[in-house]
Amino acid sequence: MSPSLRLCAAAAALLATSVAAADTLNIRLGTPFVTGSNLHRGAEKFAEVVAAESKGAIKVQIYADSQIGDIQQLIAGMQLGTVDMAYLGPGNLGQVKGCGQLNVNYVPYLYKSKRAAEEVLNGAIFAELFDQCAQAGGVRVFAVGGDRSPRAIVTTKGPIRKPEDLNGMRLRIPPIPIFRDTFEKLGVKVVPLGLNEVYMALSRGQVEGQDNGFDLTLSFRFHEVSKFWSATDHAYDMGAFHVSERKWKSYTPEQKALFRKAALEGGQLATRLGEEFDAKGMEELKKVGVQYVVPDREAFRKAWADVHKAYEGKVWPEGLVQRIRDAQK
Repeated sequence: MSPSLRLCAAAAALLATSVAAADTLNIRLGTPFVTGSNLHRGAEKFAEVVAAESKGAIKVQIYADSQIGDIQQLIAGMQLGTVDMAYLGPGNLGQVKGCGQLNVNYVPYLYKSKRAAEEVLNGAIFAELFDQCAQAGGVRVFAVGGDRSPRAIVTTKGPIRKPEDLNGMRLRIPPIPIFRDTFEKLGVKVVPLGLNEVYMALSRGQVEGQDNGFDLTLSFRFHEVSKFWSATDHAYDMGAFHVSERKWKSYTPEQKALFRKAALEGGQLATRLGEEFDAKGMEELKKVGVQYVVPDREAFRKAWADVHKAYEGKVWPEGLVQRIRDAQK
């Protein structure tokens, strides 16, 4: 082959590579969940399914451990379009203007069980709420999947057996209004921190506890520096796949269907691994000397019975909490 022909062939190959790269849809998905955790594995499964089903035409890069931002930064990034997707909790958008109705997901003792939470969050009630949020806040929850452990109260002082035991304690609480109101009702001094800040805050005594289940507590090793576990089971949560609304509108119907299919498979894996993780949770607590107690849950239920009423007809539609409770089998 002559030098000129070789040059033309090289140019053609370079052009073909450039066209292929341009045709590839690259998606950045961020999550605060820890690398190797059940929820991180669920996000990875999502990426695997997308790549396989699209035959490599769509590539999802997973950024775990808050690498490209904590929860608030990921949400802001999706609003701006600098982050494509995120794997968070379905109520994390409750802080966004026009999305306050999603705070309802964190009403204490809203759900009877994990299964009830999964059914309702994937039902008609939340489909409407998610759509409203997408229109108003620029971020859409397009799939919910991946059971979380029931939330517990894990402290450096304890044990916590009744609501009064929390009076005056400094607890890290997610920066979600109804969480703040829930714990302040019991006299807690609420300290909002990102998940990646909690371990150090616990070890230094800046906070005296936090509320998460086996999944996040053990993944972030919070139980190493907080030795009292109170199994309040006051909230059931799940993982949820979020997407920038402006990006969502740019995807084809086929791509959207693929993302939902991949999210379903990712969520199923996260749930299965999470159940295995929960089953081993007690063993992990024993290894590091954590005292596990089942508190007076009915006392907590009564103490928090009216927390949601200040939100009814203001932050979310009147009667929404009852609709959700009635929808559970």
